[in-house]
Amino acid sequence: MSDSGLQALSGSRRTSRNRARIKTQEAAKAVVATRAVGYLRVSTDEQAATGFGLETQERAVRAFAESQGYELVDVVTDAGVSGATRPAERAGFARVLELSESGRVSVLLVYRFDRLAREIRYAVTTVAELAERHDVGIRSVTEPIDTATPMGRTVFAILAGMAESERFTIRDRTAGGKLSKAGRGGFAGGRAPYGYRTDQVGNLVVVDEQAAIVRRIFKERGPARRPKRTLQAIADGLNADGIPSPTGRKWRHDGVSYLLDNPKYRGAIEYLFTWTGTEQHVLQPGAHAAIIG
Repeated sequence: MSDSGLQALSGSRRTSRNRARIKTQEAAKAVVATRAVGYLRVSTDEQAATGFGLETQERAVRAFAESQGYELVDVVTDAGVSGATRPAERAGFARVLELSESGRVSVLLVYRFDRLAREIRYAVTTVAELAERHDVGIRSVTEPIDTATPMGRTVFAILAGMAESERFTIRDRTAGGKLSKAGRGGFAGGRAPYGYRTDQVGNLVVVDEQAAIVRRIFKERGPARRPKRTLQAIADGLNADGIPSPTGRKWRHDGVSYLLDNPKYRGAIEYLFTWTGTEQHVLQPGAHAAIIG
């Protein structure tokens, strides 16, 4: 075809529309590229600790966003949520997914990558899904990794594996400490039973007002072989006297039964540990004062 023939040809309107659409999409991406959502998370244990709470995380995320020129569309919080849970199952993270799916953000900012998840399968899967489905990268404001790049995702996977290993190490160390404490007759954690509270070092201390109710329940029930009153009758009596249960609600027969079955009231401690893959049953005199003689 001659040059004059080529000049006479004109592109289709479809091509022109596609070009215009591409330009519009590129302009929209340029705008969204500066928009970010911050995600904060603390577990129940971290809430009780200092120096790594929500305020610390939020200050760092906001400062980083400002330094990088990001517009923070929202700062989402999951308080009292373990990093071992799936991000998609958390109430706060659902907002992150909503913003990502709507195309309103292109970056997710976290204080550290372990805020996202401590289990590598959850962390890596979440990073991949946000990147592949919604074109959203994840940046840690304290760790120099950008998951918007292939290299960044590779390094992230390595760090996520290290975080998971650290979590298992901490869990084993904590469980080992509980087993050791229980072996010495100490209270190895959990909620203090009704009638007790824990002191500053985690030992059980009698709460006199509640202890009186415990003694009343044991007295009314009587010996196991020949009980004086039924569990429901005991619960009804406590409710009639306006005595709240350990949960603050009305007493039920199963709550009375659970209390009567607790050896801590007789000065013993009992735990069944299964964290090592084998059962370890601990039952021995405790270091705390008994409520029932």
